[in-house]
This record gives sequence, C-alpha cells and structure tokens, in this order.
Amino acid sequence: MAEQRAVLVTGASSGIGRVIALRFGAAGWKVAINARRQARLNEVAKAITVAGGEAFVAPDNLTEFGAHERVVNDTLEHLGRLDVLVNNAGMGRFEAVEAVQDDSYDDQFKLNVWAPLAMVRAVVPHFKQAGGGQIINIGSIVGYVGIAEGSVYSASKWALRGLNECWREELYPHNIKVAYVAPGFVLSEFNGRTEAPASNPDASWAMVPDDVAHAVLCIATQGPNSDIREIVLQVRDRSP
Repeated sequence: MAEQRAVLVTGASSGIGRVIALRFGAAGWKVAINARRQARLNEVAKAITVAGGEAFVAPDNLTEFGAHERVVNDTLEHLGRLDVLVNNAGMGRFEAVEAVQDDSYDDQFKLNVWAPLAMVRAVVPHFKQAGGGQIINIGSIVGYVGIAEGSVYSASKWALRGLNECWREELYPHNIKVAYVAPGFVLSEFNGRTEAPASNPDASWAMVPDDVAHAVLCIATQGPNSDIREIVLQVRDRSP
C-alpha cells in the first residue's frame, strides 16, 4: 500500500485555498494549511478530517521574513513528508493608475510574488533531497491579459507566471515539476466578493472554487512522465 502523500496549501482559510485543501483531504491526503487566521484554519482542519484526510494547521503571515521556513519545517515535522506545495495566498486591489498608493504596490507584490518565491526557496532543498516534488502556483487570467484599474495586481500575476517559467527550467532536472493555474472570475471571498451563489448576481455564469481545486488536484495526481505546464480556466459563457 502506497504511503499517504502530503500537500501544503497557503491561503487556505477561505475561498479557493480552503476548497483546494478540502479536495486533497477528500482524496485521503495529509494536508497542511497555512493562513493568518488560526480560528478559520481550525475550522478547515476539522472539515479535512471529516472528509477523510489528515490535517495540520500552520498559521503564519507569509509577508514576514522567516515565516516560510517555519511553515515548511513545521509541516515536515508534523506530517513526516511533503510532496506538493500549492502557492495560493494572494490579494488584489483595483485602482486607477493615478490613484495607486505605494503601500498598495508593496502589499500586493510582497504577498503575490515574494511570498511564493520564499516558499519555493524553503521547500526546494527538501524536494531535492526527496528526489522530486510538485509546485503549483495559483495565478490568474490577468497574468495573460491586462485589466483596467488592475495594473498592480495584473503585474504581480505576470511576475508570478515569469517565476513559474524560470522554476520549470531550473528545477526539472531534479524531478521537481512546476505548474501555473490561471482562473478567470471565481465566486470567492477574494477582493470582498461573496461565495454564496444565492446572494451573488454573478452566480449564473461565474466559476466556483471547486473548479480551480479540480484543476489543482489533477496536476498533483498526474503521471510520473507528464509535466503539466499551466492550466487556464475560463468561464464557459463569454458572451458580451
């Protein structure tokens, strides 16, 4: 019988990250979950256990120096292994270019670009020692196209996609796979949205977090000789 595999999901207290973690739990994985809100993480951990997985809560703020090594090392200590890293934590602010504030740029690039880089820096030595691993970066469709009043957010997702491409070239000789997942509009708590379809006017056409989680689990469970580079998820109805 194969040993139970382990995944670490950042930004897992709500939205897409929460559902990704639950998907892995339902598939019987060991699941480490990270975010700042420990109470919310505890709720997700209970749901993972109910779904059939094993949960470990690793609360930390990924915009702080040293947090990434703590999260990875604590995960390895408690779960005994780590096979997949899902860089999901992120944020977005939408502002006209003349209204962009310095802290808006700093906050978005710190969480959307530097934090994934620091997480990869922390996990790669372990993956190399283990003989391989999988990194999955949750980007956005705006990592391919621009969006009005989204210059900083879009730029951060283009940057993450650039990192993804560099890591693919650098890490594939070590059997470390790297993939970029780019969702379009998803009903989640991102940027003040609501996940409740009944109260969301976009529910008739938008995607839900489980659509993204499905793609992530597909990447994590691919065969040993395939290497999924990126998955772009567009909404089915693209009529004007």
